[in-house]
Amino acid sequence: MQDSSSWGKGISVDEKYFQVSDGVQIKVIDFFHPDSNPEKPAVVFVAGWISLLSGWEQFLKAITPGLRVLYIETREKKSARLPEGRQLDFSIERMSADLHEILSEIFDDNQLYYFAGSSLGATVILDYLSMKWENPAGAFLIAPISKFAFPKWLLLIIKFIPARLYSFVRPILKGYLKYFRLDRKNEQEQIKKYERTIDAAEPVRLKANAYAIKDYTIWGKLENIETPVVIIGAETDNLHGIEEMKKMVSGLASARLEVMRSNKETHSEKAGNFILTEINRR
Repeated sequence: MQDSSSWGKGISVDEKYFQVSDGVQIKVIDFFHPDSNPEKPAVVFVAGWISLLSGWEQFLKAITPGLRVLYIETREKKSARLPEGRQLDFSIERMSADLHEILSEIFDDNQLYYFAGSSLGATVILDYLSMKWENPAGAFLIAPISKFAFPKWLLLIIKFIPARLYSFVRPILKGYLKYFRLDRKNEQEQIKKYERTIDAAEPVRLKANAYAIKDYTIWGKLENIETPVVIIGAETDNLHGIEEMKKMVSGLASARLEVMRSNKETHSEKAGNFILTEINRR
């Protein structure tokens, strides 16, 4: 359970579990301020692959005053409660269906809300929007991933090495991110954050999720999205390329690209304040 006092004066934090149609229970953290009410928009936030809440603390502290924020943890995360004896689906499509089922239970038809999300979570949101289940007011997506291009050697590890040997795989994953995908010169703090998420991951569902998303692509779905989208990228983020995001913006009916300096900035108070300002001016 989250300590409400650490999130600022007047912020209430309520942790809930919602059971979706295949029996998985998804954790939702509801940040609620006395100034927020059903007439004001809410923000539905979906974080990236195996992300930890602590990695979004400064971002959330910027956006929660005055707005209700629902932080939804996707099913590959350790917090999800999985039914025993079932073969479960960890695909992007299943995760977007989870969003639909959860939001249908939380919101009535009159609630105005925006999506916000990062990396895998941003991709899940795009998939959700392409299905046109609901009509949110807009979406702010930090470094969405168009396709999950795992290197072949990593796919071999995922396929053939048992999850119980994850402790041997963990250093390989850290080294791959540090030396090939992240800016180790300027982003040491972000590297440590990603290393913490790898340490905290639940290996069985991590393996199942990685294999379920390896062939996913958002291309072919963007033209179905009518919701206004702001894609937020970072100049120095080698993990999520700016050129790919520009291509995604060009494929959306109503979208623009906002570029920040670094991965750290896109996870910071600056990004939270940017989204809050954008919502308040609409």
